[in-house]
Amino acid sequence: MLACPDAKFQPVYVHDVAQAFVASLDADEAIGRAYDLVGPTVYSLRELVECAGRLSGHSRPIIGLGPRLSYLQAWAMEFMPGKPMSRDNYYSMQVDSVSEAPLPFGLQATPLESVAPVYLKGVYPRSRYSVFRYYAGRKVREI
Repeated sequence: MLACPDAKFQPVYVHDVAQAFVASLDADEAIGRAYDLVGPTVYSLRELVECAGRLSGHSRPIIGLGPRLSYLQAWAMEFMPGKPMSRDNYYSMQVDSVSEAPLPFGLQATPLESVAPVYLKGVYPRSRYSVFRYYAGRKVREI
């Protein structure tokens, strides 16, 4: 059961974040500024969980919970070891984590489709080639 299945996210590749950080060190215009660092595509939580399951070879049926059951699930999970979800997470997912701003400093956002297979299905030697295809400007296969 998935709490807040329609919550919106725009995941960013950690390498893009690192590049933005390094570029900001030499940019005078970055002093005192904050930047929204997001990937190029908006996904629902359901889409991200389905993608992770499919790529890792562990697809499972997803039952999306409504707001009340999502809240109850978050509350109950606060008492579990490791606190896998909390009411604070629930409240955070009520606001979309997206932005229309491009990456700063002329950086190009890396699509999830080019890096997720490397992390989630990295057991196949060829899975890392999607990243190389993206940076070479070649078409990346859809997830």
